[in-house]
Amino acid sequence: MRKIAIIGIVGLPANYGGFESFTEQLVQRLWNQFDITVYCSKPAFREHPESFGKTRLCYLPLKANGMQSIPYDMWSILDALRFADSLLILGVGGCTLLPLLRFFGCRKKIVVNIDGIEWRRTKWSGLARWYLRLSERCAVRFADVVVGDNQVIVDYVKSTYHCDCSLIEYGADNVKWNNQ
Repeated sequence: MRKIAIIGIVGLPANYGGFESFTEQLVQRLWNQFDITVYCSKPAFREHPESFGKTRLCYLPLKANGMQSIPYDMWSILDALRFADSLLILGVGGCTLLPLLRFFGCRKKIVVNIDGIEWRRTKWSGLARWYLRLSERCAVRFADVVVGDNQVIVDYVKSTYHCDCSLIEYGADNVKWNNQ
């Protein structure tokens, strides 16, 4: 069975945001076809179960957001290289590792879902914005597949980097309201 590592989220079950909700839905649909491991931020959870359904959870002692997200993502990537056939990286924070992995002959399938245009966000300092832009470039150049979750991101990647970017939109759960 093909082994997939999912990197770049706070963890499962989904309690934080879009990438977590996406991951929760994805693993529930794929866990009978793949051996999936999801990296989780240990400080974000009171309890640390070994699995979520048929998905293995691997906890790291760093926060998945803010400045710790960079070493968190890098640690996850490096750990996943030990066992995974494919890495699904959600966000670009740790993608400065990708040129080194390719230089040293890593043949793992790497898919990166670009999370907006992070380097443009005013919440980041100048140095952080520079790093995120570099990481975005590394992601686009060295990933096997680049994914955007909306057409604006796909168009941005195509016009900025002149490379393919797959569009995979994901939305919210639809809820039927029953007035009884």
